[in-house]
Order: sequence, then C-alpha cells, then structure tokens
Amino acid sequence: MAAGGSKAQGSGGGWFVAATIGLALCIAGTEYERYTALWVFETRSVAELASIVLFIAAVLAVLVNRTLRRKERFYRNKPFLAVFAAVQTAGLAGRCAQAMGIAFSEPISIAVSVAMHCASILFVVYAEFFLDVGVRKAVSAFAFGIAGAGVLQILVLAFEWQVAVGALVLFVPGSVGLLMWSDAQYLDGMREVEREDIAAEVRDSEGFARDFPFWEYCISIALLEVLLIALHSTVMVTQDSGDASFVIQVTSGIGTLIAGAVFYALVRYLQETEFLELLRILVLPLVLVGLYVSALFGASGVPLYLVPLAVAYSILLLFVWTVPRNYRKGNTPFVFTCIAYFSYRAGWALGVYGIMILPDRFGDLLGTAIVLVVFSVLLISSAVRLLQFRRNSARRIDKAKEAAELQANTDIAFAEACARVSRRYQLTPREGEVLVLLARGRNARHIAEALVISDGTARTHIMHIYQKMELNSQQVLMDIVDAELREVMREVQ
Repeated sequence: MAAGGSKAQGSGGGWFVAATIGLALCIAGTEYERYTALWVFETRSVAELASIVLFIAAVLAVLVNRTLRRKERFYRNKPFLAVFAAVQTAGLAGRCAQAMGIAFSEPISIAVSVAMHCASILFVVYAEFFLDVGVRKAVSAFAFGIAGAGVLQILVLAFEWQVAVGALVLFVPGSVGLLMWSDAQYLDGMREVEREDIAAEVRDSEGFARDFPFWEYCISIALLEVLLIALHSTVMVTQDSGDASFVIQVTSGIGTLIAGAVFYALVRYLQETEFLELLRILVLPLVLVGLYVSALFGASGVPLYLVPLAVAYSILLLFVWTVPRNYRKGNTPFVFTCIAYFSYRAGWALGVYGIMILPDRFGDLLGTAIVLVVFSVLLISSAVRLLQFRRNSARRIDKAKEAAELQANTDIAFAEACARVSRRYQLTPREGEVLVLLARGRNARHIAEALVISDGTARTHIMHIYQKMELNSQQVLMDIVDAELREVMREVQ
C-alpha cells in the first residue's frame, strides 16, 4: 500500500510539473509581440482588429455552447488541440516571413494575425484543465508558469534570430503535447482527492460571488487592459529591432518573472479572497505609476515603467485564471472563464482602437481623453467597491454575533428543557446526561465515547430512561424534549 501511494504521489508531481511547463510555453505563445527584439509590429488596421475579436468570440462561443450542452472537456479533445496548434504555428510562420520582408496581401496578413491568436484559446483550455484542481495548486501553477514565460522571454535573446524563431515555433506544439501528457498522468484517484478540496472551495466562494458581481470583474478587466495598451503604445514607438528592443524585452521578462514570484509568495500566506482583493487594489496604482513615469521620462524611461506594465498584465491574466472559480452556477466555471478571457481580449481591442488607431485620425488629445475617462471610471468604481466591501464585512460580523448569541440562548434553553424532563421522570444525574445526548439524536456508541463509558453501560442507561419515561423509541423522546423546549422559549419571550 505504501509503495502504491508513493507511485500515485510521484505521478501527481509529474503531471503538475509538466502542466506548469506547458502553461509557461502557452503564455509565452500568447505574448509573441513582447519579443520585440525579433521584429517590429505596425499599428493594426480596423479590419484586422475586428477579425481577431470576431475569431476569438466565435471560438469561445462554440466552447461555451458545447460545455453547456455536452459537458465536454476540451483539454481531452486531442484533434481540437492539434488543429489549433497547427493553425497557430502556421500563423507564426507567416509573421516570420513578414519580418524577413515578404509582403502579403491584406486578407492574408489578417489571416496570419488571426491564426496567431489560437494560442489565446489554448490558454483558456489550460484554465479548464486546472479547474479540476484546488485553487492554491492552480495559482501556484500560474505563478510558476508566468515566471517561466518571463525566463523564456529573456533566454530567447541569447540565440541568433533564426534559432530564436525556431524555438518560438515549438512553444505552442510543445504546450499542447505537455497538456495531453499531463491529462494522461492525472489519475482518477488524484481527481477524487482534488474534488474534496474543490467542494470546500465552492462553499468558501459563495460569499465572494455575492460580494463581487462577475460582470463587474469583467468590466474592470477590460478597462484595465485599455490603460495597459496606452502604456504599451508608448513602448512600441521605441522599437527598433536593435538595442532598444533588446532592453524592452529583457525588462519585460524581468517584470513577468517578478510577478510570478510575488504571486507565489502571496498565495502561501493569504486566503484566496484576500489574495485576489489585494491584487485588485494594487493593479490600479501600478498602472498609475507606469503612466506617470512614461509621461515624465518618455522613451528614455521605458525600463522604469515596463516592470509595472508587465506585473499589471500578469495580474489581469491571473484574474482570468482565478476569479471564474468563484462562480460555479450550474457547475460550469469554464463558461465564466471564457467570458472573463473575452473581456480581457475585448479590452485589448478597445485599447488598440482607441489609443493607437483613432488618435492618428483625430489627434493625440483623443487618446489622452480616453485614458483619463477610463482611469476615472476605474478609480470611482474601486472606491465604491471598497466601501461596499467594508459595509458587507461589517454586516457579516454583526450577523455572526447575532447567530452566536442566538445559538448560546438556544443551548441554554435546550439544557433547561432537558433538566425539566429529567426532574419530571426522576432520572438520575448520569441518566440526565445521557438524556441530553439522546435528545440530540446521538446513538449508544456516540454517547459512550462522549461520556467515557462502555457501550454496555450506555445501553443500560438508555434502557432505564425508556422504562422510566415509558417510551419505546428515541424519536418520541426527542419530541418530548422539543415540546418542553418550546415551552421554555415561550417563557423566555
């Protein structure tokens, strides 16, 4: 038995490590545009932006529909994963061709951009896989995954351009392969253990879901992404596929690595609700610092505001990864994951359109106005949410006190009711103690353990009580005590 347990434990460690490495590759695959030392990206067109958003929306809608109808697990659908990996790799190949100077027509260029976003769908599928494990293990995997993506972002600079691109091409296929292997190693016995943790997690998340409406989190994610695009647009103008891009990539990787380390440290010492609320409070000041530094130093201060930018990006992804776990209506948190991720991408599209495209047509003042409006909305909503959170916390404390007082009064009344029944039927002190436990529905074995007596002695006391009260069942005894309890409560009132 010990050997079997060791084997299961080892397998559990193996699947977790493999899935975490796969997640790191997946996150790196969704953020190719951070690898700015390899190529420079031009501002997207409205048609390209709309095509990407429609593609992501359509795929997520299919996932949601099939999840609700068939309860399908997409991380087990190998053809689905293989097709998305192949399409995404083809898109990356097209992007490499563009970087080498090969010109494509506008429809093909749009198709290349759309194909590269298949990695985004893979991130959602990884989130689905980790919905089957406890929240702390899932957050730990994300922390290591985001840190690993940062390390990859730095390491890729150590190689020649051709070698680096070859490594990037392997990210998503490697991620898919590791996900398949992890699922095969994730045994049914491990799932049963995780279900116990998830059941407790569901109970704990009920209060969170009441206090924090899901739509509010989605809007916050979208608006924060708009602000991050404003910062990202400042970085883009400094890209040169040379030294400046090299500094950008290293700094961004360091910021992502820092974010992973912070997440792992915090989740070890905080409750899940505290952890999420702390990050929610921190993300807006991080964005404000980045905006201030970018306005103060401009292109010369890119390394200074790229770190808060990378941390804020990581926090938003963590919200998508974690928050839907608290909304399990109909036992379909994956549906909420899809909606949260679409909010993240919708914010990205709004940011690119409002910060990068519209100002080119109507002036930079429009982009500044959009940033101010979005920041003001987030600041006001955060202040209102903080007040509501404190008010709800105070109400919960008052309710807990009232419940404790009511329980104490009920216990006193119950003890008095049992004492009256004991006196009425002339029970001995020990029989009175047994009566209290019988009235609470306890059996002979429990009574023996509670009073530290043998089973035979407990049964003898029970028999004497039944004889003196002229009863033949425990239910009748409980009814007598309940009637006496109601009388005591009426006297108290």
